[in-house]
Amino acid sequence: MIPRQADRPWPLVPPRRADFDEPLELLCGARLGPYTLAYEEYGPAWAKAERAILICHGLTATAHAAGRHHPADPKPGWWDLAIGPGKAIDTDKYYVLCSNVLGGFGGSTGPGSIDPATGRPFGLRLPPLTVADMVAAQVRLADRLGVERFHCVIGGCMGGFQALEWLAAHPQRLESAIVIGSAARVSAHTLALWEVIREAIRRDPGFNGGDYYDGPAPASGMSLGSMFGMMIWMSKEVMERRFGLRTIDGGPPRISLEPQFAIQEFFQKIGQGGSGGVDPNSLIYLTKAMDFFDLSRGRDDLAQAFAGGRAKALLVSYRSDWRYPPAASEQLRQAMAQAGLEASHVELQSDFGHGAFIYDAHGVGRVMADFLAELARRGPQT
Repeated sequence: MIPRQADRPWPLVPPRRADFDEPLELLCGARLGPYTLAYEEYGPAWAKAERAILICHGLTATAHAAGRHHPADPKPGWWDLAIGPGKAIDTDKYYVLCSNVLGGFGGSTGPGSIDPATGRPFGLRLPPLTVADMVAAQVRLADRLGVERFHCVIGGCMGGFQALEWLAAHPQRLESAIVIGSAARVSAHTLALWEVIREAIRRDPGFNGGDYYDGPAPASGMSLGSMFGMMIWMSKEVMERRFGLRTIDGGPPRISLEPQFAIQEFFQKIGQGGSGGVDPNSLIYLTKAMDFFDLSRGRDDLAQAFAGGRAKALLVSYRSDWRYPPAASEQLRQAMAQAGLEASHVELQSDFGHGAFIYDAHGVGRVMADFLAELARRGPQT
């Protein structure tokens, strides 16, 4: 069962950065360097040796996974519901690391970073990045921080892609993985959805070919992207349950060109909410990285991606997640089992759809806590 959440408050969490002078060889053939990774650490340093957990963030998140940087911060980190003293990922027991991915907007080298060759932001001149590149950078960070092997690598959505890449490319560096709401590759449908969001950004007059850092960002493009992104997160069934044909004022709809229905008002507010601090160029780079992700590419089959690994894996899916449905996680479980990994798959129900692991963390928290407790009972695996 999930541990009882502790009542004592979190200490303030300082943001950290690691600078790397040695260039990173990218999958596209380019070299990136020097580069920076932003990261945060939680829990006791003594747990690094056998109880280190890596949290891989999703598309629009950063390294700020839990706690607060300042007492006046209005909100804690994006997964504070799951990480902390007495929570599912218990920082009384585990050393927890979360780093901002390459290409991100949270302090790691990305399109908004200064290109040392020009003294100006990279913009779209940053080389294209892949999930493999992100994970290769995380491996270097783990080396820098003295983490030889992770007890568990955990991620949802794009973070799940990273966890899968760890299993496939660096199986000796982790004991287990929890992959939430993810898949072995994106679907053609998702490829099309990402392209629509990118095109909304590119067609904004303020985009200026990605060179907007000296002026206003492409706000209208990001507004449309945010509205379309919510359609990706929420399924048709969830929208029907939450809104149906309920009107804004509760009465019968008026024949008018103005928004009449509650769901229309909801989406208007999403569009007016701004970018949430997301750099539009970063959104382009990270969705492109997800486009390229395909564990079976260059291999005979999906099982071959996990050949030679010995990690224990937990796949978690949501019945309301139409982007990465339970069938995608079950495909992964079967491929892992075929490769000799001990893998299990748990289906959960939540009205939050693809975002359930963040916004409805209690259900997945119980599952993760049970999984980690079972690992602890077994002891370190060699």
